[in-house]
Amino acid sequence: MTISLKKTLEWHPPTREEFQQDVIPLYRPVIIRNYLKHWPAIARQAQSPAALADYIKSFDQGKNVVTYLGDPSIQGRFFYQNDMQGFNFERITEKLTHAIDRILSHMEDTAPPAVYSGAVSIADNIPGFSAENRCELAGHTAVARIWMGNAATVSTHYDMLDNIVGVVAGRRRFTLFPPQQLCNLYVGPIDFTLSGQPVSMVSLKEPDFEKYPRFKEALAAAEVAELEPGDVLYIPKLWWHHVESLDRFNTIVNYWWNNTALGSDIPFTTMMHGLLSISHLPRPEREAWRAFFDHYLFQLDDDPVAHIEPAHRGILGRMTPELYKKIKAYILSTLR
Repeated sequence: MTISLKKTLEWHPPTREEFQQDVIPLYRPVIIRNYLKHWPAIARQAQSPAALADYIKSFDQGKNVVTYLGDPSIQGRFFYQNDMQGFNFERITEKLTHAIDRILSHMEDTAPPAVYSGAVSIADNIPGFSAENRCELAGHTAVARIWMGNAATVSTHYDMLDNIVGVVAGRRRFTLFPPQQLCNLYVGPIDFTLSGQPVSMVSLKEPDFEKYPRFKEALAAAEVAELEPGDVLYIPKLWWHHVESLDRFNTIVNYWWNNTALGSDIPFTTMMHGLLSISHLPRPEREAWRAFFDHYLFQLDDDPVAHIEPAHRGILGRMTPELYKKIKAYILSTLR
């Protein structure tokens, strides 16, 4: 099925300061073309996949990584089994060098198995790579990871961290959905997931609009980013993204970081508390609590405590490390 989507916004190469001041506040995906063109890794991939593979393997510390393997019949789409009792792939543990060789060994197959090793810590596994291939946009707190595989598809999901993705080898297609499209994505279980985050149950390649009719609305709001080696894509946290690796040998490096002071998992934990304490209530009560949340948490209209002097706002005051500790202690006391 051919789907025509709007293109993701492109931005001129910014400095670290410009990225923080101009790009991040947009809270939308942004492409930066050729930002990594100076990387030695980019030069190696231009020679051949084998040249890039040898370059990456030269930094390998011999530690184990997790490789995802799927039968050729899944056509690269890592997903659930039809009965939702398991997954259509397996995970094995092997050295990174062996994982890379596994990908290379299937490059000439007409129907290769789906293979990728993802979220491999660069600092732990190939530390010398970062010394020669730097990306300053995310800052020093960002965690760099490398992802390598063949033509594979990662179902629509979100991250709880801000994300910069740099394409090193192969072409990538990202289909991106704003967080507000959650209700139209038909998301699967949040406690039984493929690899951490929940995913949309809809196949982007062959969407079943009879079963998932609202997905048409999601597509109307979606955008697409087509990336080549050297390109960078910024994905804000909670933006849903469907990822397609389009070539027989693909490599990306991504940088996850939290652009706010508090832990990235705290809002999700808050939602889980809501499932426990609010979701089962009668609708009038749920609507009443929604008013409380809108007023005190989301604050989309007015400051809910503007009428109270700052010294007397208590836990409704401006968030500080001290106030954070106070609120956390109160929550822990209620759980006990």
